[in-house]
Amino acid sequence: LKFFENRGHKIIPSSSLIPENDPSVLFTTAGMQQFKNYYTDSKKAIKDFGDLNVTTVQKCIRTGDIDEVGDNTHLTFFEMLGNFSFGGYSRRKAIEYAHDFIVKELCLEISYVTFFKGNENVQKDEESEKIWKEIGIEDIREEGEDVFWGPTGDSGPCGPTTEIYCKNSDGQDVEIWNIVFNEYFCNGSREKLNKGEATLKKLDILGIDTGMGLERLVTVVQKKKNIYETDLFNNEITKDERIVADHIKAALFIISEGVTPSNTGRGYVLRRLI
Repeated sequence: LKFFENRGHKIIPSSSLIPENDPSVLFTTAGMQQFKNYYTDSKKAIKDFGDLNVTTVQKCIRTGDIDEVGDNTHLTFFEMLGNFSFGGYSRRKAIEYAHDFIVKELCLEISYVTFFKGNENVQKDEESEKIWKEIGIEDIREEGEDVFWGPTGDSGPCGPTTEIYCKNSDGQDVEIWNIVFNEYFCNGSREKLNKGEATLKKLDILGIDTGMGLERLVTVVQKKKNIYETDLFNNEITKDERIVADHIKAALFIISEGVTPSNTGRGYVLRRLI
């Protein structure tokens, strides 16, 4: 937060785990969710925040990867570090900020980065590839649909991404930061977009949306093999115990939002976790 505040970003508190402006999803799954509307109307950012650039640490719940929980990197509840811009700066500046924070601020080494290779609807992200080369990153990999993010819910901003990988203490590459370039608005869900049932419209401004998982970052910074060995969990535990620890933490944060176990909606997710 201090790093980006010193670079002209307004610090914004985490929004609730219960989305206020996106009824199409049960929980907040990304840092950008509270900012969805600002990517299509940047004037509101000046009015509400006094700036086009903001930074947050966002509480998130994701159940899409719940079968992966207990491995080295996946959690149901996690905290997302993010910096966001609603037409305030370019691809280059977003990538330079990320590089400077990881390499100069944290003194970590970037293992490799990715960029979007393009498809029938979106051209190859040659600009990101060029920027990383000029910065001096040697291992730059083009990838497919995994590096096109969004939209969240039934519609919204979306675009190509560039991912940053660092090595954990085992020498395994871990994705720690994803920089999304919200260049498009999708009038349907990601599933509909993939089926050709939704279309993309170019946005008037380039929106920057980044997400860096705190727990994954701490794993690399503290030179651990997995997220459960960090001081966020601070224990050598079996895979089954990892799942229990994850579900307890997720349940507690959901309960803190006033949700109670039930047979429907958010309450059903909570009940299943318990």
